[in-house]
Amino acid sequence: MPREKVSILIVGAGPTGLTAALELARRGARPRIIDKKDGPTPLSKAVGISAHSLDVLEASGVSGKLLAEGLKVRHAHFHTETRELLIIDFSLLPHRYNFLLSLPQRDTERIMADTLATYGVDVEWRTELVGLTQQAERVEVRTSRSGEEQRQRFDLVFGADGANSAVRKLSGIEFEGYTHRRQWSITDAEIASWPYEPGAAQGFLNRGGDVGFIIPIGDNRFRSVSNTPDALAHVPGSYRVSQVLRTDHFHIPAKQARRYQNARVFLGGDAAHVHSPLGARGMNLGIEDAACFARRFGGGTLAGYTDERRPVGHRWIELSERILSAVQSTNGFVQTFRNLAMITIGSFPTLQKPLLERVAGLRE
Repeated sequence: MPREKVSILIVGAGPTGLTAALELARRGARPRIIDKKDGPTPLSKAVGISAHSLDVLEASGVSGKLLAEGLKVRHAHFHTETRELLIIDFSLLPHRYNFLLSLPQRDTERIMADTLATYGVDVEWRTELVGLTQQAERVEVRTSRSGEEQRQRFDLVFGADGANSAVRKLSGIEFEGYTHRRQWSITDAEIASWPYEPGAAQGFLNRGGDVGFIIPIGDNRFRSVSNTPDALAHVPGSYRVSQVLRTDHFHIPAKQARRYQNARVFLGGDAAHVHSPLGARGMNLGIEDAACFARRFGGGTLAGYTDERRPVGHRWIELSERILSAVQSTNGFVQTFRNLAMITIGSFPTLQKPLLERVAGLRE
């Protein structure tokens, strides 16, 4: 069957699902994409768009629009209570996108959905997957919209519907791992008289294990994330919060699907792997999953999807857990070793390049 005749359902219209739809559409396919939400995500942990994601999204025309609205973050500063330990310099990246692009996920999704519409594919919001049955040659699905159910058959289903993925559960794919007990908080706020480098991210580590991270997301707008009840409380300095825009709380999971495909059903993004937001890789890994799915679809090599993508997710889960353990540690020896390591990395730019390349998705 010609590729453009293959019927594909994408469940989930976050960055992963939208990337899959865009990459398929520009190859001539006409996927159907549904999401049970009313529209783009109002608040999420995802902000940073990596160099590799911008590479991936360039062909569909999305990257230029993201660059026009996003903020180029070139430095990330890390502090203890008494001193600055490290400045990460994204300009050291050997890439034309030598920065981390900061843009709230809702804006990323809006840009991607608007671009997808130019390919003749619209997101079907408020449409929920409620049933999925694998058959010999097709996948039968049931969707619900405004209480009305519809049955359809598709050649392929791509699940990009988040950590509580209905696609994964209905396909009987196990989601292995655990969720950390410590609650984290997230806040978007307008802040005046910012005392730190404009346009740079900041991280603060405390001897008691409390941590806080803050990144600019627009003019005088910032997103703060902390392992304390109040995300802004752990950002020191003399500044004034003009307005709190949004707040939320969450627990950090570390889970991965045992496999990323089951016959004609495939998983990507948080449906396949979830982990700490430290490192800004979660959304970007999903974008890479989706691009891989579309590329393999175009090349007729979907059988190798799990073998290509699952090891990447596994490696990043392990690394993000090590990072999380180090920044939250209350052990004096661990803190001393961690701080010395950060000072050393900050003193020798050549040591930053491998780390930067991993964060940027240029090296796994």
